[in-house]
Amino acid sequence: MKLKLCSFLLFPILVLFSITLEAQSPSNPAAAPYYGTARYPYWGKYDPVPMTEVRAQPWVKTDGVVVGWDWSLPNFVKPPKQSTFSLLRTGLSTTELNKLEKPGFPCKPSVAFWISWKDLEAVQGTYTFNQLISNIKLAYSKGYQSIVRIHSSATIFAPSWVGNLSISTWVGSKVTNYDVKDPRFHTLYLKLVEAIGKSGIPQMPEVTGLYVGYASGSYGDEGIGPYSGSDGRAKNDTVKHVRERLDAWAKITKGVEYKVFMGGESYYGQNLGFGIRRGFVEHYMYNAPNDYIGQKVDANGYLYVDESVTLIARNLFQGEENEEYGTDIASDKFSFRFGPTTESFNYRYFSSNIRVLQMRVNELLNHKDALMPEMLAWVGQNLGRTIDEAPDVFCFLRETRVLSTDMRNFERWLYQRDAVGYTTKATQKIYYDNYQSINVRSINGEAMHDKIAREGKKIGFNIDKNWPGIKDSLAFKVSLFDHNAGTLNLKYSNGNEIVTLTKPLLGDSLLKTYTFFVSNYKNGANIGGKFDFTLEAGENTKSIVVSFVRVIQSGIKENTVGIEMNKLHATPENSISVNVFHDYIKVSSKAVIQQVDVYDISGTKVTSLLTRANECNLTTLGMISGIYVVVVFDANRNVERKKIIL
Repeated sequence: MKLKLCSFLLFPILVLFSITLEAQSPSNPAAAPYYGTARYPYWGKYDPVPMTEVRAQPWVKTDGVVVGWDWSLPNFVKPPKQSTFSLLRTGLSTTELNKLEKPGFPCKPSVAFWISWKDLEAVQGTYTFNQLISNIKLAYSKGYQSIVRIHSSATIFAPSWVGNLSISTWVGSKVTNYDVKDPRFHTLYLKLVEAIGKSGIPQMPEVTGLYVGYASGSYGDEGIGPYSGSDGRAKNDTVKHVRERLDAWAKITKGVEYKVFMGGESYYGQNLGFGIRRGFVEHYMYNAPNDYIGQKVDANGYLYVDESVTLIARNLFQGEENEEYGTDIASDKFSFRFGPTTESFNYRYFSSNIRVLQMRVNELLNHKDALMPEMLAWVGQNLGRTIDEAPDVFCFLRETRVLSTDMRNFERWLYQRDAVGYTTKATQKIYYDNYQSINVRSINGEAMHDKIAREGKKIGFNIDKNWPGIKDSLAFKVSLFDHNAGTLNLKYSNGNEIVTLTKPLLGDSLLKTYTFFVSNYKNGANIGGKFDFTLEAGENTKSIVVSFVRVIQSGIKENTVGIEMNKLHATPENSISVNVFHDYIKVSSKAVIQQVDVYDISGTKVTSLLTRANECNLTTLGMISGIYVVVVFDANRNVERKKIIL
């Protein structure tokens, strides 16, 4: 999907306003104002791109405008340590693994291994994990971590000898399952889990996720117990065999419980340190609201995240799937799930990717190709972020009718709210038919639609006060529909006064992203008695129609690590090596190591280790992604420093 900017659009923008147009988005128009189709115009043509061809959008360090969306991030941004970006789903075959190449964009790639019980215990009591372990190591040699998901409940996943045990079954929509609560099946399952523990797989540094499920009428051990729905999580917690299954997993993952994610919601499992995996974010409004995952709606219809819920406060594993974008989904094979054509697919892809980040997801199973490549690269660099390490904050100013509620915005630490003098209305309506229904709770008929922008004379925003990015220089990227000629104003405080920056609007109705670089931003401006910064229509401008806003940490101020280097003797040669793994830092030296200190970018010591060896490991648990300096002392107080990135 490599569309070129039409020269007739480029020329007037450059000549009239001298605005740079570097870093073009793949959504550039083939024929203004349409970038895709008439019904879904702003997201490009359906043209899947292989992961090996995906590249991050180049970062441009000057003010400017691009036609379409802008997903760029500064070059210093690295994918977070706790993210897991699954780009391949496979079993015990090595065919796809042997063809694996590292993706061409920054992310923490992984392979999702979906394994059947019958492949591990073909003969009762004889467990074989050699091939799975070999595949995990093969994936790791190619730069991929591993997610392990073992299916057991369906008769097609269980060993053939289980069928001789007269265990009752039940028929689902696609598969027949054994009765999980049958004591004979339950005993076999607990033995399987014990064997998984003895294999050493849970503790392997190459393994970043372990799925724990129950049973499902469709493929996969979905759920976590016999009950479903919001009431199911409490009911399942009281079921003896469900708790015993979870206890078995807790026993074999002691010390690495953070790798475990469940197929359903369970407070009991959550208290054991287990996260969850959902898996239908293609319906991007599902789980809104949902108290368990912190998805709530306020009195004015704004969707917000309660970060005090255990899942987010403890940064437990959160998995999602965003994979139903193949042409087969638009066929009778999948009952035309999202319609008989792929016309809506790019729009769903766009909305679902933003919702993934809004929900604080840290593991994502992707479609094998990218529909919007540069957006996917942005997601790969943002997946699993906490506020302490986020390179940007964003607000998608959208609205969807769900039941009787107009649910507003997808936000991540950037909040838009209406107030007196700063009122907005939802606009830029995207219609879809019943095939494109976003979830079963949506209303039907003509009212079924999304609105993907908000219009107003003044629009107010607040940046979460806990985001540390505001201490550095910032880039404000504003995606809007240029419907009204005039000017776009950004207002903010530099600590002493309100500053106004201005960009020209042509009134040509193109979707554009304007960039403002700000080096003196201070939070807490209290503009209009409420806002940190505002976007406003100029004096002679009717209104602005804003869709997506990002505020990006555009520069890092590196402080000198707090060590009095002049009191130390530097080693005469590069005698140490420092390697970063998933859960630890490995330090090796020609000389005997006496002490290792690790400092963050502010000069604060975050961990230290005393030793008398040539090699040692320091855990990275509790350390957020970012730049660190490892300082190594030998027995003679010689010192060497290495910069690393987690």
